[in-house]
Amino acid sequence: MSKMPEQLQSLNKEAVEAALSFAQVSMAGADRLLRLQLDAAQTFVAQQAQTASALGEAKNAESLMALGTRLAEQAAEHAVGYSRSVYEVATQTQQQLAKLVEERLAATQPQIASAMENMLKSAPGGSNAAVEAMRSTMAATQSAMDSLTKAAKQAAELAEANARTITDAASLAMKGAKK
Repeated sequence: MSKMPEQLQSLNKEAVEAALSFAQVSMAGADRLLRLQLDAAQTFVAQQAQTASALGEAKNAESLMALGTRLAEQAAEHAVGYSRSVYEVATQTQQQLAKLVEERLAATQPQIASAMENMLKSAPGGSNAAVEAMRSTMAATQSAMDSLTKAAKQAAELAEANARTITDAASLAMKGAKK
């Protein structure tokens, strides 16, 4: 019986470490997004200064139209680039978090199974049906967790492929509009 509290302490310590790792990955992702936003804001301010200067130098309606077209193209290019960068940060962060979850599950499942087995071994006589039900529940839970992990990976891969396709299509549309 003294082994059970030790196992629970170990699981608790690992859970705290995992939570800290999650927090660190999340904060790193938020930091990258914040830097990306600050860079985008700085670029926007610099572009607005250039635009104001270019508008002041325009001599006729034709040069204003050309400037408007050029500015629209630049805005679209920057929007696609920014979206791509945000997506990359989000994808990297999601992949890191998914890896942490996967590692945590892989490390914890055997410990939980061992703790449950130890507990079931000390079950009172005549509780065989309950013990078998508990083992069956543990096996079903393990199978469900494996299925959820696989489904989450597939969903992330599909979302990544869709976002990449949309971004590439937008880039191609912009290139086609330039011609």
